[in-house]
Amino acid sequence: MAQFVGFEQINVFKQNVVIEEEAFSQAAAEFEELAAKIDSLLNEINEMMDDLKTGFDTPAGHKFIQACGNTLVDPLEKQKIVVTHISENLNKARTMYQSVFDEYREVVNSMNE
Repeated sequence: MAQFVGFEQINVFKQNVVIEEEAFSQAAAEFEELAAKIDSLLNEINEMMDDLKTGFDTPAGHKFIQACGNTLVDPLEKQKIVVTHISENLNKARTMYQSVFDEYREVVNSMNE
């Protein structure tokens, strides 16, 4: 004979979810800072590549510069796009949850009165 067990008895689906306002802001700021660091690194690499181009003005030098662009610069540019996108989405999420954060503060304040 099968026995039915209600959800309240097995606690499988019971889980606390915590959404912290400051965590959204901090994570967004850290990803924004990382994007700025990647941008700075890209600028430095591009300046070095420009310096190398003058001394590597040969067919082999052109291949080397192209290989550096394909294997170093392009992936960093793509990484910057992803990191920037994450930062922007975290800021959007924080904004979307702002009403929840505000209402939570109101509830806590009313309970503490």
